[in-house]
Amino acid sequence: MPSSFHLAIYCLGKAMFQFAGFVMRFCFLRNGFVFPMVILLIGFNSIEKVDAQDVHRETELKSKKGKSFFNQKDLQGWHARDMDLWSVEDGAIIGTGGDAKIKGNQFLYSKIPVKNFRLKLKVKQVPYSANAGIQFRSSETKPSGQAVGYQADVGKGWWGSLYHEHGRGILARNADSGEEYIHREGWNDYEILAVDHQIWLAVNGRITVALEDPDGELTGLIALQIHGGPAQRVAYKGLELTHNPSLAIAGLAGDELKKTLSRFKGEKKPK
Repeated sequence: MPSSFHLAIYCLGKAMFQFAGFVMRFCFLRNGFVFPMVILLIGFNSIEKVDAQDVHRETELKSKKGKSFFNQKDLQGWHARDMDLWSVEDGAIIGTGGDAKIKGNQFLYSKIPVKNFRLKLKVKQVPYSANAGIQFRSSETKPSGQAVGYQADVGKGWWGSLYHEHGRGILARNADSGEEYIHREGWNDYEILAVDHQIWLAVNGRITVALEDPDGELTGLIALQIHGGPAQRVAYKGLELTHNPSLAIAGLAGDELKKTLSRFKGEKKPK
């Protein structure tokens, strides 16, 4: 929906345009005095067109927010080096090799690039001791399919931590080292908010990371991970992506949310 301000301006411009047309016709019928009114009419018409364009652009921007980039039916729009490891079951993306070990880290990539965004989803992993993650603002190394970039971590001892895959390593740890609020081998709500160089992660409604990382990537892809190692099964569902989101996560917003930030002081991003 367009903002009330733009709608008001649009309606005012339209009304003025109609009034100017009436006055022009009246002046012409009375004494032929029409030239200044033509100029006025053109000005009102331009205002109406500009405001109508603004309303249309804002409507288009709003319509792109909140739409799922996963259709919950198949993996259309996603790709991986080994698609045999990935499937869709009951509206969830499943990553597993069955009873076989996973040979190296494996990633399933969305084709939609992200910059400033909020991603909400649910994650479940069995066994609890396994490891996985959600890549964002990442790039794909071809032909290996390996990811380089931010990862919102999943797995025992790592839930809710921020990692930099194939780069700078661990950037910020979840302070809840005992993972008291993690549903082990059950569904966990995960939320990622990235605005410019500011990143927040939240698991089950609790902020686990709030980091300002001036050397980090600002654009890239989202990808889902199965970590190399023992047999495992990870599921991701309810994926909801919002571009250019409001500054809000886990019940905090605006300046209150910014106060939670700490600044990354570790190793800079390799050039």
